[in-house]
Amino acid sequence: MVFRSSALGRVRALAACIVLLAWSSLGVARAEQTATAGVYVRQDSNATRVISPRVKVRAPIVDEQTHVDASYAVDVWTSASVDIVASASQPVTEQRDELNLALDHAFGDLKLLGAYRFSKEPDYESHGGSLSLSLDLASKATTLGWFAGGSSDRVGRVGDASFDERASTLTSGVSLTQVLDAQTVVQLLYDVALVQGYQASAYRYVAFGTPGPCRASTALCLPERAPRERVRHAASLRVRRALSAELSLGASYRFYLDDWSVLSHTARADLAWAPQLKSTISLSYRFYSQSAASFYQPMYGEQEAGRVHFTRDRELSPLTTHRVAVELDWLWELGRGGSDLTTAIAIAPTYYSYANFPMLRHVTALEVTAVAGMEFP
Repeated sequence: MVFRSSALGRVRALAACIVLLAWSSLGVARAEQTATAGVYVRQDSNATRVISPRVKVRAPIVDEQTHVDASYAVDVWTSASVDIVASASQPVTEQRDELNLALDHAFGDLKLLGAYRFSKEPDYESHGGSLSLSLDLASKATTLGWFAGGSSDRVGRVGDASFDERASTLTSGVSLTQVLDAQTVVQLLYDVALVQGYQASAYRYVAFGTPGPCRASTALCLPERAPRERVRHAASLRVRRALSAELSLGASYRFYLDDWSVLSHTARADLAWAPQLKSTISLSYRFYSQSAASFYQPMYGEQEAGRVHFTRDRELSPLTTHRVAVELDWLWELGRGGSDLTTAIAIAPTYYSYANFPMLRHVTALEVTAVAGMEFP
């Protein structure tokens, strides 16, 4: 099934209307309102480029305890990567449109937030919703959080109107945020997710008898087959401490495990320096390592074509990444009206290492993000 481009036009029109509606509510209350615009660009050595502009507005409605958020993003993705080559496909360019709406209300120390997300691309459509609660205790020294969400996805394949698959996700999690002293805050998080339905790639094929891609000369080449159910667990610990009035240090660790036998570790550390009240410079490093899925192999023999599950997805192979990011934030005061302009730019090179993927051993990527936001009193 292929989703028509006219539907994408309706998505963009709807997004524009909702953003304008949220913008028009800026005068409803005297509390602060914000409008933010940004762009994200990623280029890697695997012939893949992503350009993603986005816009977001936040405004109070009725009173200062209730706010609405509306955001719209576009991802334009161009690739001639090894994944495309492995599928015996030509280079592709696709666009994804995403709309997010959220409404939150504070009942004293209890905050309730509901959100809806709609995403659409030529061969994929997704609807998702979430609900979250947070409760402040002990004069806001302790915060308890809970969230639950779900999504329903429809998967198609360009050029094949008969291909129509479905997938759904249910997720829930809890968090505890604790202020230990005037300089230190710590946070614990846990979440679990159940994914059911189609979880392979509609375009990825697996060659049997060779570690290379599918070609015209390949004796046996079959569409990828992944399990139709996946249970994911993740637990995280985050700590931040102020070292001085200008300097702070943050660290985090995340452990992930699922029933596909993928186990991962993510460690991150960052140092933030505020040389003056209006600016912040931060430097961060993130390390990520994962094991392979139980049904992943770098090569399948021709006699293994009867396997229930098989994949050529490098994201399910053993993987290690190193990411460094530098970010500069600056606040500009505009006139006497009290409006502020916040700008931020981040540059992040990343190195990906694939220890057991025969068609690709490493990828280097560069990400650049630029954001500007207005705050109105």
